[in-house]
Amino acid sequence: MSSEKLFSSYNSGNVWKMCLNASLGSFIFGYNIGVFSSTQDPVISSIGWESDSEYYTSMLGSLMPFGAMISAVFAGPISNRIGKRRTIMISNLVTLLGAGIISIPFIYTFAIGRFVTGLGVGFYAVLVPLYINETSPTEMSGKVGALVQFQVTLGIVVPSLLALILPTGNYGSNSLTYLWIGIYALQGPIAMVQLLLFFKVYKLETPGWLWRKNFREDAIESLKQVYSEESAQEELEKLDSAYNQDKELTSSFISEEKSKDPSYMELLFCKQGTGKLMRLGWANNLVQQFSGINAIIFYSTTIFEHLIGGGTFMSRVYAVILNTANMASAFAGIPIVNKFGRKSVMIVGCIGMAACLFLSGLLAGPLSSWPSFLSLISLLLYIVFFEISIGPICWIYCGEIMTSRGMSICIALNWLCNTIVTFTFLLLREQYNISVAFWIYAGICAVGVVYFWLDMVETKGLNKQEIQDLFMKKRS
Repeated sequence: MSSEKLFSSYNSGNVWKMCLNASLGSFIFGYNIGVFSSTQDPVISSIGWESDSEYYTSMLGSLMPFGAMISAVFAGPISNRIGKRRTIMISNLVTLLGAGIISIPFIYTFAIGRFVTGLGVGFYAVLVPLYINETSPTEMSGKVGALVQFQVTLGIVVPSLLALILPTGNYGSNSLTYLWIGIYALQGPIAMVQLLLFFKVYKLETPGWLWRKNFREDAIESLKQVYSEESAQEELEKLDSAYNQDKELTSSFISEEKSKDPSYMELLFCKQGTGKLMRLGWANNLVQQFSGINAIIFYSTTIFEHLIGGGTFMSRVYAVILNTANMASAFAGIPIVNKFGRKSVMIVGCIGMAACLFLSGLLAGPLSSWPSFLSLISLLLYIVFFEISIGPICWIYCGEIMTSRGMSICIALNWLCNTIVTFTFLLLREQYNISVAFWIYAGICAVGVVYFWLDMVETKGLNKQEIQDLFMKKRS
């Protein structure tokens, strides 16, 4: 039966509403990345880490992704037990707690708050793509799946815009200095909105989770949030058919965790024929992070001050331009990924990123006498290539091929790489040169081109059962 037939009757408006609500978690994810970049100087002055500022900036900047790495490991098991919706609601409470702690202007509370908000971000990073994938028809999965990266980038833009009101000097005597507290705290109300929408409007768990817990009536009601009554019954029967077929297989990769699903250790060591699946998951997340995206976003004002000059305010303006291009490119990436497929867009994007990073390294080093605006253009083009390729595809692709356990492992790896990149970027700049950092990231993108060309499996237009069957045929 074709995917068009399987998903012939659904309410696209309801799909968008449900997925937009879920993607608020991705907004908070991006907000915690963007908020650190443009507020560093006022925060440093307020909580007093002027001495050894490079070390403290690297350490405190990396605490958020470190917290996300830890929580990502537990996101899958918790959501399997209580559901993705309830786990995202717990993440909302964690975000509220972290936003409150970080608003107390002391170095230890700032550090704890960054770590706690990172715990919430790790849950969002794992669960939002899975929630969207489970609640959306195959025909819409590429479009609504790209909401994840779009909301991440929107979350990055908003704090960089708000930071323009912060002072650029004389922090100790300027009454606007402590406005950074409100900027960090803003994520709290966003989390509260999502919590209330899940509590009052979207009250049911995902259909697949309800089905696995034998709540068939609730599963039907959950399906009716998207499908007509007749199609909802057909979807439930399709779940019966798919999972009955799974019982005849020796392992299950794409369906949610059951007794025969690979364990964490089996996934880590690529047992039960999961080698191909896990290689692709690891590669997507490794290349996404070691392409240097979060180093450039986290330290955009520092980078622009180094490459272009013009003072703190202009560096913040350049950061806004970069982050806005980031968001616009993510929006443009929605139809591109859906039209051209995952593999071809990934390869083209990695080629473009490698070229732009290599050029940025030249402009920061051997060609530093060239006009400084070329550095801005080069980094803007890098952002465009990232956001039409591996930026959204990493989340879409892993959401399509992974179980919750596999997703947890891959997202934990993603955040580990994020932590390493965030912590080491300033140290690389100080020890060597910013050019070296750019060239390292360019080399990793080039390796990604070769790997994705040789090993990546196209999933465009396939439903979950078809993807599962495809990977069963490609067992390694």
